[in-house]
Amino acid sequence: MIMLAIPLFLAALAPPLPEVDYAAGAHRTDWLHHPVYGDPSFDTFERRTGNPVCKGSPPYEWPVNGFLLEDPRSGDWFVYVGLYAKDYAMTEDLGMRCVVYRSRDKGASWEALGCPFPEEPFRFDPDTSPVGHAPDVSVVYAEGRYHMIYDWATTDTRWQTAADPPAPSDSGVGYAWAERPEGPFTRTTPPVYSTRRSPLLMGKYRRGYAASIVKREKDWMVLFMMDSGPNFSWGLFGTTSERPEGPYSAPVPLRTVEGDYFHPPLLEFFPAFQHDGYVYAPSTSVALNRNFQAVFRAPTEKAHLSDSWELFQCGSVWHADPVPNEYHGIWGQTFSGFVDKTGTFNVMFPSRDPQGMGTINIARRPWGKPYRDQGFVLSGHEGPSLTLLQQNYTDFELQTALRAEGEVALLWGYSAPLGPDRPAAGASMHPLSLTRQYALALTASTWRVTWTGDAQTPKAIASGPLAAPAEDVSLGLLPDGATVLRINDTPAWQGHLDLLPGAIGLLVSPNSHLQVRRFAVSGNAAPGVSSYLYTDAVLGAGSASETWNKTEDAQFRHGVGAVSMKPGARAKWNVQGGSFELWAPTGPAYGTGTVLIDGAKQPPLNFHSDTAQPSRVLWSSGTVSEGPHALVIVADEKPIPLDTLSATTRPSHASPD
Repeated sequence: MIMLAIPLFLAALAPPLPEVDYAAGAHRTDWLHHPVYGDPSFDTFERRTGNPVCKGSPPYEWPVNGFLLEDPRSGDWFVYVGLYAKDYAMTEDLGMRCVVYRSRDKGASWEALGCPFPEEPFRFDPDTSPVGHAPDVSVVYAEGRYHMIYDWATTDTRWQTAADPPAPSDSGVGYAWAERPEGPFTRTTPPVYSTRRSPLLMGKYRRGYAASIVKREKDWMVLFMMDSGPNFSWGLFGTTSERPEGPYSAPVPLRTVEGDYFHPPLLEFFPAFQHDGYVYAPSTSVALNRNFQAVFRAPTEKAHLSDSWELFQCGSVWHADPVPNEYHGIWGQTFSGFVDKTGTFNVMFPSRDPQGMGTINIARRPWGKPYRDQGFVLSGHEGPSLTLLQQNYTDFELQTALRAEGEVALLWGYSAPLGPDRPAAGASMHPLSLTRQYALALTASTWRVTWTGDAQTPKAIASGPLAAPAEDVSLGLLPDGATVLRINDTPAWQGHLDLLPGAIGLLVSPNSHLQVRRFAVSGNAAPGVSSYLYTDAVLGAGSASETWNKTEDAQFRHGVGAVSMKPGARAKWNVQGGSFELWAPTGPAYGTGTVLIDGAKQPPLNFHSDTAQPSRVLWSSGTVSEGPHALVIVADEKPIPLDTLSATTRPSHASPD
């Protein structure tokens, strides 16, 4: 355990420099929140005692999905847990299944009630293969019945063919009803949605799963996920019916990466919930480090219209506690919950422990207070986590109070490009994102100061042991480069460093956890400039690997980029900022492309030149409103290069130029 507190020690600086405490909840948007890099979360969730509700064991090692229901008749709570074998193994002998837990004391204790479905085989007409997998459900009470939507797959379904199942295997979404919340539930035919019987949507989506049922004033709506297989994108789709059992309308896309709006990639939605006239769809990133969540919402009666959906929370939704049953952060789908009569948001959330076993847990927060007034959490799980302030500092003094487990690092002078290592599920930070930075790394027993340049190998500057957990640490850089580091109110190191304008940030290693109570920076803040690699744009568009060809070439800004492989190839950066610049090389083999910012088409962009020219700024947005934006580029007939996007951000407290 490390406890850090950095006191003010550069009192001789005159005049006083502006000080901003970036650990204050009012400054949560000054930090980078990204589905791959990480999420400094200011959320207010607190855990209930008695977690986990259940824990995996062979042959169902992964209980990693669930749905939480408050029964309006009895007031009891029910958790419908999806049980999976390790690695989501799908065999005829071991079906994925659902099991119900009940709490009669508002989540303090739980009892297992068994499977909500009868044991006899069930088939959808005219299938010959029975349903062998039905793990994930959602339930609502209306019109005197409990209505369930569940995802299913036949016993002969395999992951290799799930997106395009050959007859007779199939998967999809089904409906069932019961007189009691624990069942038994009666399943109806035909299914709400069948993957095998449905056409390919938007050129890539077909498999339907992870469904939620919504009761509306005059009809019923089902929200469910569809995935795109090797494109590594997921979409939220909706379908409606006058009756809960159907027939349902053809599904329509509600939120997908294909939209020209800001939409963080790698998000899976499940399950949705209703409150105060809205339907909310929480989502979680399936990057390697699963610590980023987002919440989308729409007015319930307009939720079938894609234009009615908005991004309600982007990051700062959830944090992991440093306990064994949350070792992997949120893992599986995301949290499920309801707002009770006291205004408390009660949720169930899945995770995994150090042995890899799934866990189902309970937490709560005030619905009307989603963010802390002070302090945030940043955690690393299977991968590292990185966050940066969205402005630059050159000389500064820092006062911060932290509590760390594992290895963490304070960064400054950061000017590395950002991007995932690959545009796919399980993505982590690109190796280039760990260059061009000073770092103060801290463990329970050591400290070290390093510089990493373009070579990706850190250069040691100073280091030392820690006889006791560090409680007081001070770091300051004077305008002449003089640098002072103090630990436990004792000088640890002083020297001179090159003053490099860049971001201040935090890096948390895998299986490490950081709580930040104070992060006060004194100095003159300049607009922050972040460069986003081509991988961020390929991932952001859900583009298949055959759409863009990775290219290592010194003509690209950082020596690596991509070239489009067919007309219409699309890339999309989802970024924060107030102005943007598109960098790219030009050459005789390249053609033209179309650029859109938040859907607004820009003048055609020409990547052609008679001779090869190195990367430079080919397009600039000018000043736009500060906030999230979507920058899309689409190839015309000839190939075009995909390089980097620079985003400039000016916080409200930044000094003028």
